[in-house]
Amino acid sequence: MVGWLEREGVMTMVVQPRHFGPGGGKTYKLGRITLTFKTGAADTAGAYTLCEAIEPPDSGAGLHRHATYDETHIICAGRYQCRLGDETLSLGPGDMMFAPRGTPHSIKSSGPETGVELIISSPGGIFDAFIDELTTSMAAGGRDIRAIAAKYGIEFLD
Repeated sequence: MVGWLEREGVMTMVVQPRHFGPGGGKTYKLGRITLTFKTGAADTAGAYTLCEAIEPPDSGAGLHRHATYDETHIICAGRYQCRLGDETLSLGPGDMMFAPRGTPHSIKSSGPETGVELIISSPGGIFDAFIDELTTSMAAGGRDIRAIAAKYGIEFLD
C-alpha cells in the first residue's frame, strides 16, 4: 500500500513492501479466461498493475490497441500465437512481448495445454478498472464492450 511521510514540511509518497502469495489478489472471470490482479495502482504509487491470466486453448485477447498504457506479456506456461504490430509471433514459457501504447497486438493461447501469463500494464490502474467495469456490466446483462473499452483508451481492431 501507499502511505505518506512528512519530513521538514514536505509530503513524500512511500510505497510499503508487501508479499503476494499464490491465489492472492482480486479475481475476475472473463468468458473462459481467469484474470487475477496481484498488484494495482494503490500498491505501486500508480506505476503499474500486475495481472495473472489463465487462458484455456483458443482463448485470449483479439487484435486491439490502447492509447493510455503500455503492456508487457510474460509467458509462464503454455503456447501463444500473437501479433505485435506487423509481426506474427509464437511464444512459449520465458518469452516476453512488450506492446507500447498505440501498438496493435493480440495474444491467444494456442494449446494444447492451458496458458498462463503475467501482464504488466503501466501506468497502473487503467487495465484493472477496465476489467472491473467490463465484468460488472456483463454480469448485469450489458453488451456494449466497445463503449466501455473506449472510456479507457482501448480500441478493438477485429
